Amino acid sequence: MRLGLTCALVALMGAFVSVARAQTPEFFYKGKSVSIVMGTGPGGSYDLYGRLIATHYAKHIPGQPNIIVEHMPGAGGAIAGNFIFNNAPMDGSKILLAHALPLIEKLQNEGVRFQSKKFQWLGAYDQISQMLAIWHTSPGQSMSELKSDRNVVLGSMGRSHLSYQWASLLKDAVGGQFRVISGFPTGGELNMAMERGEIAGWVVAWENISGGNADWLRNKKISIPVQFTLSRMPELKDVPTLIELSSGENKEIAEFLAAGTPHARALAVGPSVPADRVAALRVAFETMMKDQAFLEEAQKRNLSITHRNAADVQRLTERIVDASPEFIAKVKKAVGAD
Repeated sequence: MRLGLTCALVALMGAFVSVARAQTPEFFYKGKSVSIVMGTGPGGSYDLYGRLIATHYAKHIPGQPNIIVEHMPGAGGAIAGNFIFNNAPMDGSKILLAHALPLIEKLQNEGVRFQSKKFQWLGAYDQISQMLAIWHTSPGQSMSELKSDRNVVLGSMGRSHLSYQWASLLKDAVGGQFRVISGFPTGGELNMAMERGEIAGWVVAWENISGGNADWLRNKKISIPVQFTLSRMPELKDVPTLIELSSGENKEIAEFLAAGTPHARALAVGPSVPADRVAALRVAFETMMKDQAFLEEAQKRNLSITHRNAADVQRLTERIVDASPEFIAKVKKAVGAD
C-alpha cells in the first residue's frame, strides 16, 4: 500500500515537473522553427535586416530555435501586421519585423485589423531613414526641377506606405509639379523601374542604397535632393530635410510622420503570446543589440543600428495612436490618404 502510494506520488511529481518544464521558454523554443515575418518581398532593406537578425537572434533566445525569414508583402505592411495580430499562432513562433504600423493604423482607411497598442513590442533596432533618390539620367535632380517639371514621375508602394506618403507631403509642402504613382509591390521592383527609366525615382530607405546598392553612391548613379528624417543624417549633411523645407501645418505633419519611423524598424509579437516568452524574446533582443558580432556584421553590410527598447517603442506608439481625429484628418489630406 505504502509502496503504491509512494510510486503514485513520484509519478505525480514527475508529471508536475514535466508540465513546468514544458511551460518554460527554453523548453518551448528548443528544436522549434521561428519565423521573422516581414511585410515586403525579397531584395529591399527589410530583407537585409531580417536576414541579419535571423542569423544572430536565435543564439540569444532560450533553447536557440532555428529562425527563418517569411515574406508577406502588401498594403504597406498591413497584411503582415493583420496576420501577426489575428491569425498567427500566439505562441511566440511568429515574430513581426514591423513597418510603421501606428501610422498605417491611423492613416489607412481600410484593411487594418490590428491595434498597434496591443502588439507586444520587443524593441526597435533602428529608425527607417528615407530620402528621395532620383536616377542620374532622369528629370528631377534638384528641388527646383521637382517644383517645376511636370515630367517627373515618382514611384511608390501602396498609398498607405511611407514611400507614397512622404512623396505626397513633399509635393504639397513645396508646390511640386511631379506625379506620384503607386502599386509597386516591393522596393526591389521600384529600384528596377528607376534603373529602366520607367520612373524618375522613389522615396527609398537609406539601407536599401548603402546596404544593397552602394555602387549607386560610388558611381553617382543617383541624386538625393531631400531626406525625410528628423535631422540630417551624417552621410547626407548637405541634403535638407523635409522638415527644414516645410512651414506651418506641413512642418507639423512632417514631424509627426518622422516620429513614426522607429516602428518601421521594430520587432513585435501578437497580443496573446505568453508573458514569459515575450520577456525572454525581449531579453534576447536587448542582448543581441549589444552583441559585438551582430554589430560588426551590421557595419560590414552598411546597416545602421539605433537601439530602442520595448518601453520606448510603446511610448512612441501611444503618441501616434492617441493623436486627435482633427489632426489625423489634416495628415491624411496632406499625404493623400483621405
